[in-house]
Amino acid sequence: MSEIHFNKEKGSQLKLFTPGPVHVPERILAEMAKPNDTHRSKPYSEMHQRVEEGLKKLLYTSNTILISTSSATGLMEACVRNLVKADEKALFFSIGAFGDRWYKIGVNNGKVAIKEGVEWGKAITPEVAQEALNKDKYAVVFIQANETSTGVYNPMDEVIPVIKDSGALVCVDATSSMGGIKIEVDKLGIDVCLASVQKALTIPPGLAVCSISPAAIEKVPQVKSRGLYFDFLDLIKYNEKHQTPTTPPIPQIRALAAQLDYILNQEGLEKRFERHTQLGKRTRIWARDVNFEMFPEKGYESDTVSTMRNSLNIDIEKMVSTLLSRGYRIVNGYGDLKNKTFRIGHMGEITLEELEEMLKVLTEIVSDIRLNK
Repeated sequence: MSEIHFNKEKGSQLKLFTPGPVHVPERILAEMAKPNDTHRSKPYSEMHQRVEEGLKKLLYTSNTILISTSSATGLMEACVRNLVKADEKALFFSIGAFGDRWYKIGVNNGKVAIKEGVEWGKAITPEVAQEALNKDKYAVVFIQANETSTGVYNPMDEVIPVIKDSGALVCVDATSSMGGIKIEVDKLGIDVCLASVQKALTIPPGLAVCSISPAAIEKVPQVKSRGLYFDFLDLIKYNEKHQTPTTPPIPQIRALAAQLDYILNQEGLEKRFERHTQLGKRTRIWARDVNFEMFPEKGYESDTVSTMRNSLNIDIEKMVSTLLSRGYRIVNGYGDLKNKTFRIGHMGEITLEELEEMLKVLTEIVSDIRLNK
């Protein structure tokens, strides 16, 4: 079986069905190849402003939009450093590896961090949230919308109101769902909603974005030792001029401006969300038909990334590598879930037809592996 190597001439020829980075279409790559002005120029500010306006529509918010030259983890750390005072307690809900990461960020920044989790594969329900919130008074609560490691989508519409009723600020990591699953920031009262762009937004990595509420902005000056690079006040100051404090990845921002225009004015938000719903449903039907069990608790499955149990007890690494030789990439389970699960990403610009083609090939591979066990 031939290995896949760096392709200097043509770039990757694989079709990615991964939880991110995702397959980027030519129209977006073409946007990135266009010449740009400097990050302190009027043309740049106009482009930056278009991204802000587009993200506000995508997130159903009038809140301030910030752009960060980082992965989503950078803005996760920014939330911790900017919103939690030394004498306050922060609650981190965790249902998987990335919830654990946010808690670790809290600990590593010297905050009073408390983690409340559930068994991986389960979700934070309103009942779980209320029970945790009843234990103490928390200034800020951190939660994933979509947990990329487990393929679980927390019921945001039900859980966020419970958190808000406690009086806490709420920060949501929507990294693997923003642009694929509808989340109404203002309706729910989310104080920070963040993501990186290399997943459902379909831009190459290097950029993270978030919305930030007036209440969160008001809190920032009260917090000491916010750092420099991720200081929200600095980001907000430059954002008033539709700029960033330091040089951003301008090609990615140009691509995001074009992509938001495409999402809003060509595909349409509701059609995009419905497409992702269909992609998730089709993948779950495939898993059922091939006799793979879904890892998430029923009713909480993600529509952007599906995590399946290795209920057939087959060689997951062989399955993934064989599919790779056929031109498609899916991924093994994350961390402790390696070989116990595998993940199929179905987000971004993937169509139902493209998913069907990949699943047909994957079905053949699974059948061959089972026959030759």
